[in-house]
Amino acid sequence: MNTEYVWIGHDNIINLILKVDGVAQDMSDITKITLSIDLLLISSTNLVTDKILWNKGGYAAGEIRLQLGEVSGLAAGRHDAVLTVYDATNTDGIVWGIVPLMIKADPEAA
Repeated sequence: MNTEYVWIGHDNIINLILKVDGVAQDMSDITKITLSIDLLLISSTNLVTDKILWNKGGYAAGEIRLQLGEVSGLAAGRHDAVLTVYDATNTDGIVWGIVPLMIKADPEAA
């Protein structure tokens, strides 16, 4: 997976497509997605205010969107974030994989 960039303090969105055997995953049964960045856990149940969203109008099959720039506690630098997906059958979650992140300081900070 390519390194994705997060700009602290900004609204940039990371779009990912989750696939199984090369086919985009049906996201309709997903109940929760988490992203673990070092000791920081970002958890989403797909509420409009969450930082991880999926299965919304206009989204492609398998698409999730991460909006991480406003997450409190992010440290600038390179991080391997662990993405975990939950549904009614997999209540302990399936570790989907690693999302390589480069978290950058706010370029507009004084």
